[in-house]
Amino acid sequence: MKIKELAKTVLEMIHNNEKDSIISFISDNLEKDAQLLKTLVNIQIQLKEMGGGYPPVGKQIETIAEIIEYTDITVKKALEMENKLTAGILYHNQASFCFPNMDDGVEERLIEPGYFAAVKDYEIRKEIGKKGPMLWAKWLVGISKFIKGDVEEALETLEDTAKQATEEPFEKDIDTWTRMMIAKFYLQSYPEKRDLAIEMLQEVKEEFHALMDNYGLETVGNIIKTYF
Repeated sequence: MKIKELAKTVLEMIHNNEKDSIISFISDNLEKDAQLLKTLVNIQIQLKEMGGGYPPVGKQIETIAEIIEYTDITVKKALEMENKLTAGILYHNQASFCFPNMDDGVEERLIEPGYFAAVKDYEIRKEIGKKGPMLWAKWLVGISKFIKGDVEEALETLEDTAKQATEEPFEKDIDTWTRMMIAKFYLQSYPEKRDLAIEMLQEVKEEFHALMDNYGLETVGNIIKTYF
C-alpha cells in the first residue's frame, strides 16, 4: 500500500478506536521490516497533509487530534526499537503541527501537547548529541515557552540557543532564525526594545538574503509587515 492509503486507513483506525492494531497493520503492509521506522514518520506527515497541510494563521491542521494520538503510539514503538532519532523526529513534528504558524493563531487546547512534544524532542536530541538538530529542538522549546506565556524563560532559551549557534561548529541559519524570534517577542512583550527589535529584523533580513532562505525572508517580511 502507498503512504496515502496507509495514512487513510490509520486515520480510520484511530476513529474506530483500533489504536492497538495500528503498528501491526503498518508492519503487515510493508515489504521489508527495515522500512517501518521511516514509514511511521511518513504516515505522520501524510496525516498532516490530509488535515490541510500548513494552514493560514487562525486555522489549525484538521487532523491534529489524531496526529497526537498517532505520535504517542509510534514514539513508543520507536523507543521500543531503541531508535531515539525516529522518536525525536516524531515529537518534533507533533510540536510543529500543534504550532503550524509558530506563535501565531495557536489554539489553547494544543499548547500543552505542543510544548510537551518540543521538550521531549529536545531531551532526545541532547542524548543523541548532534549540534544542529539539538539547537533546532531548543529553538522550538523557546517558542513553545513563549506560547505558554513564559516570556522571560522563552527569551532566555532563545538567547542561549543563539549563543550556542555561534560557537564552533557555526550554525548560521539557526542563529538567524533565533534572533528573528527574539526580535518578534521583544515587539510583542517589551515596547521599550522596539528600536532594538527593528535593527535586529533588518539584520536578519539581510542574512536570509545571504543564506538564500526564501521561507525565512517570507517569515521576517510578514513580521515587519505586521508590526510596522
